[in-house]
Amino acid sequence: MTQDPQPAPTPSKKKRPKWTLWAAVGGLGTVAAALSAPSAVQEFVRWSGETAARAGSVDLPSSFPNEYWKVARPADFAWLEDDWCYPTLPGFTTSFRVIDGALQRQNRGQQPSPFVTEWVDTKVYVSSLGMIRIWHQNDWPGSYVHYTPGKTAEWRENERYGHDDGSISAGDKRLVLSCSRCTVSADGFTYACAD
Repeated sequence: MTQDPQPAPTPSKKKRPKWTLWAAVGGLGTVAAALSAPSAVQEFVRWSGETAARAGSVDLPSSFPNEYWKVARPADFAWLEDDWCYPTLPGFTTSFRVIDGALQRQNRGQQPSPFVTEWVDTKVYVSSLGMIRIWHQNDWPGSYVHYTPGKTAEWRENERYGHDDGSISAGDKRLVLSCSRCTVSADGFTYACAD
């Protein structure tokens, strides 16, 4: 039995790759993706941080962009439990107390005649920007407390105002000092506090 002869292999020509416009664009896209990977990682990290900051946050009126609020825990505001004096508002004091984990506020003053308010219930929030927002359960304006952790004898307070056009304006910050732990100089320009 004889075998059929196998046809002789035809010599193959080595094919040279042909660069087309699409291959060049794809190559450039790959290079661009590799170069942009660090910025994509940074963007992902930023997005993750914002998402974590927003988790559990509540929407409140008169909030600035990128400002998130969470309901405060008693530990966030317990340091406010004191009598507070305002150097720029002579004769006016405010007091805070914590009852059953909730913050209450009372004001006293001399103008237009001596007065003492009832204790007012509040709702308290903590900002992603490190601020405390006190929302009074009556018609008093909300207070924004700017403080430095560890400096529990002084802080600054202001109000905010929302306008019909959606814009927000903030009032001037007033210095607030612990009536018992701080002293103001006779000229009213300097003060000292014991924390």
